[in-house]
Amino acid sequence: MKNDIKNLKERFRNAKTQKEIEDIDKEMNILSNEKGFAESMLESIRETNKEVEEILLKEKLKEVLPVISVSHLTRTYFHKTPQWFYQRLNENIVNGKPANFTKDELGTLAGALTDISNKIKQSVTLVV
Repeated sequence: MKNDIKNLKERFRNAKTQKEIEDIDKEMNILSNEKGFAESMLESIRETNKEVEEILLKEKLKEVLPVISVSHLTRTYFHKTPQWFYQRLNENIVNGKPANFTKDELGTLAGALTDISNKIKQSVTLVV
């Protein structure tokens, strides 16, 4: 069931015509009558949400990372290397699976960026 839903989701993403979308919809309706459909759909939704969150994180950091020292960020706030940070940001395969930030690490990242922002604001107010 899980693979059927995953395949339909991928086909939907790549659909180019209304006919393709209608065919996918018909297949989804047939699957919806099978046992385990709701659970498999929820899992698929969770996976999609995770993908979206990772894309949004990259988009949010796209303008920030070039202007700060990732080396300083990772060493000071995570006690890790910049490579470790970029492995998670880019979902590189580590030990056979994609590396991701944990919720705690995302919290640390948010706190680090806030701290850096505050330091920049303080330095500007000292100059002005």
